[in-house]
Amino acid sequence: MKNGANKKTVLIVDDVELFIQLEISHLGRKRYDIHTASNGNHGLEMARSIKPDIILLDLVMPDMNGDKVCRILKDDPDTSSIPIIIVSSGTMEHSRSIIDSSGCDGLIFKPVRRDLLLSVVESLLKTNTRLFERMDVIIPCTVKMDGSEFSGMIYSLSSTGVFVELERPVIRGDMMEMKFQLPSVEDGISVRAGAVTWCGSLKDDGPSGAGIQFLTISAEAQNHINDYVRTHLGTDTLVGEGS
Repeated sequence: MKNGANKKTVLIVDDVELFIQLEISHLGRKRYDIHTASNGNHGLEMARSIKPDIILLDLVMPDMNGDKVCRILKDDPDTSSIPIIIVSSGTMEHSRSIIDSSGCDGLIFKPVRRDLLLSVVESLLKTNTRLFERMDVIIPCTVKMDGSEFSGMIYSLSSTGVFVELERPVIRGDMMEMKFQLPSVEDGISVRAGAVTWCGSLKDDGPSGAGIQFLTISAEAQNHINDYVRTHLGTDTLVGEGS
């Protein structure tokens, strides 16, 4: 049951109407063909019936929790390939421990940020158009996530994000702060909020890591990155194939 206007089909499963409407508002009906379900069992029926392109699935519901719904769908050959994002109102530690065994493709916490939701959904649906050129780099960075700070190595940089190898595993939807140094930028670059939008390797023989999209960054830091990429790529614009 696909929409004839080439819209991607989204199924939102949540027992709270307010959260359903918030996610609909963030995604936009003009952009997506959106269907909803008010509990886990209804979500299973809808998923099997309409075969959506992606599912946003509440973690805690009265009849069947989202992690169980996710596992059932992932174990079914007819629905196993549908990307599923778990939406949680719980703590990070508790949610991750449950979700690691559910087979979901991403994790987002309530209240849902519009920019984060769109970034993760578009990445999973492969509808995000790459508009910024990226360049190969080797730049150490520090990342702060869940109250812990750890190191990483950036291997690709664009005006909108980086590909980074990290010391700890991450999944789509993870949020982090990031700091790294660029030549001639005395205080370095600070990214106040970055989101993991995909995980994998840039090249077959390259390191495994994560694509991080910049969500909150100062205008000054953004200008420094733009200038650095533009200068090293030798282009007057930043439009092209990017990350």
